[in-house]
Amino acid sequence: MASGTLTSRILGLMRDIALAALFDRAITDAWAAAFRLPNLFRRLLGEGSLGVSFIPIYMEAQVGDPTGVKARNLANAFYTLLLICLGTFSCLGIIFAESLLGWILSSDYQAQAGQWDLTVRMARIMFGFIFFVSSYSYFMGLLNALGSFGLPALAPALLNVSMLVFTFLPPQWFPVHGDGLAWGVLIGGFLQAALLWGALARKGYLPQVQRSFWSPDVQRVFRNLGPSFLGMGLFQFSTLVNLYFASSLPSGAISSIYFADRLLEFPLSLVSVSLGTALLPMLSSWAAEGKKDQIGESVRQNFALNFYLAFPAAIGLAVLATPIVKVLFYRGHFTEADLLATAEVLQILAISLIFISAARVLVPVYYALQKAQIPAISALGSLGLHISMAGWWIENHGLRGLMISGLVSAIFQFGVLLFCLKSQSIEIFNRALSSELLKIFGVGILLAVISSSYGVLESWVPAWIALVLTILLSGAAYFGSSFIVGIDAFQFLTRIIANKSKQ
Repeated sequence: MASGTLTSRILGLMRDIALAALFDRAITDAWAAAFRLPNLFRRLLGEGSLGVSFIPIYMEAQVGDPTGVKARNLANAFYTLLLICLGTFSCLGIIFAESLLGWILSSDYQAQAGQWDLTVRMARIMFGFIFFVSSYSYFMGLLNALGSFGLPALAPALLNVSMLVFTFLPPQWFPVHGDGLAWGVLIGGFLQAALLWGALARKGYLPQVQRSFWSPDVQRVFRNLGPSFLGMGLFQFSTLVNLYFASSLPSGAISSIYFADRLLEFPLSLVSVSLGTALLPMLSSWAAEGKKDQIGESVRQNFALNFYLAFPAAIGLAVLATPIVKVLFYRGHFTEADLLATAEVLQILAISLIFISAARVLVPVYYALQKAQIPAISALGSLGLHISMAGWWIENHGLRGLMISGLVSAIFQFGVLLFCLKSQSIEIFNRALSSELLKIFGVGILLAVISSSYGVLESWVPAWIALVLTILLSGAAYFGSSFIVGIDAFQFLTRIIANKSKQ
């Protein structure tokens, strides 16, 4: 699953490099603002909520009925209801796009007539993406429940290919400059949903529309869906808060957050989202069988594995923020002011990565146990904390302050999720895990020291070569030290890679 996600993220990075260079900040601000709501649904559904609501009940239906009839009926009934809801919501979004954007963008932004009109126009084009990406998310949940993870993770690559192609199309092909960016999103959403539709059809598990769809199991899925939107979506809902406050800041703030966020999403999706998504079917099966000991052991192992991969990513993004942004984006319409602002945002988001990624591994435990209210409450509390603090932080520290407010809220949510595990009779920390985390922290400090050598290398070679060499040296030191001190997560990864290479 991680390999599929990696392919998609590399293509997404190529798309963002082109976007930053070929369009000025007024257009990228408008596109990023218009894409925020459709992208919110992509992240909420594609990276969690739909799966964590549906898969535990689907797996329970499979365990309770070996014939598979009950599970098939649930899949068909939920798909029928989903189509009705998605079709209605997408149409309403297109019609009332201006009103919806008015809720999430400040009056200062709306006062910029040209940019506001472009934002509304792009949003109307892209709202149909919600229908396609939500369908894709449901198909992904079915395939995950059937043990297929690679193709669903690779499918978003089609979205990035489509957006990349439309980014390079001549502007004169469209009535308004920037329209191509929005059409690339819509067509890409259709392509990724169509790919999984075909995969399910080949397996003989393509859901069918049926008249009777409001079954007790479907009702249970929908009861879980609301809380799961909150529980899985703190970071996603926080992006709406960030968008509102950033839209009142000088031009370019929205784009800076977008580009920094895209760099953060690279390791977050590659590691934490992949781990959380892959864990859910297994945890749900164990929960249905009452095997809490297996759940606890699996969560401990994957918590350590997540930290082993997320911690060096966070250090690298924080220490090398400026050279990373410079090498990737500093060309064309991307100015030095954009470089400095984006690097500053990235440094703070890098610290957030540690806590957001850890929360992504813990949340599926609650959904497997069908305790959706706990992550929902933690997310609501964290979101409320972010909203209450953001104004003060912005007043005193500007854009940097907005990011710090988000960091504090992420720490809060992680703390609540970790604390509440004890109420579910699941103990995460023991002597072995604590020792493992201390070892990872130690080799992480070594990585930070070596990463700081970028400045020396840059004085001898071009910036991009210096960056690549720094990353290679830091990675070699990190993994080499892991081998020397005997970190279990490193040994686990090497076994996985060795087994995959033999297949």
